Amino acid sequence: MISKYPEELTCDMAEVYGVFDIKRVPVRLLATLAVGLRNDSRVKLAMSGARVDDKTYLLAVIADNLRTWIWRMTEDGANGVNAPKLYTDFYSDKDAEKEREYLVFDSPEDFKTRWKELTGN
Repeated sequence: MISKYPEELTCDMAEVYGVFDIKRVPVRLLATLAVGLRNDSRVKLAMSGARVDDKTYLLAVIADNLRTWIWRMTEDGANGVNAPKLYTDFYSDKDAEKEREYLVFDSPEDFKTRWKELTGN
């Protein structure tokens, strides 16, 4: 958990327990505290692969169903065009894969170096 999701675990420990330097906490205590985190904590969501908690996803399903139902009563819906974008698509795994395509840089210098490689300048 700590090696795979260090940022999420650090944020959760700081928020819930006031522990800002998790490397100073004994491993057994850290594990106990981590198990005690809510199911919608950052680290547990990351471990499960979920992008949002269950309540948020349920609200997205309700909103999508309502929007689709209303759309079907319109002329566009009768013709099957301009369907509304679904919130649940945003929270699905296919969008998580798109998110992984982004590059992250540790410093402005790293960005500038990569930019020069891409643009040839």
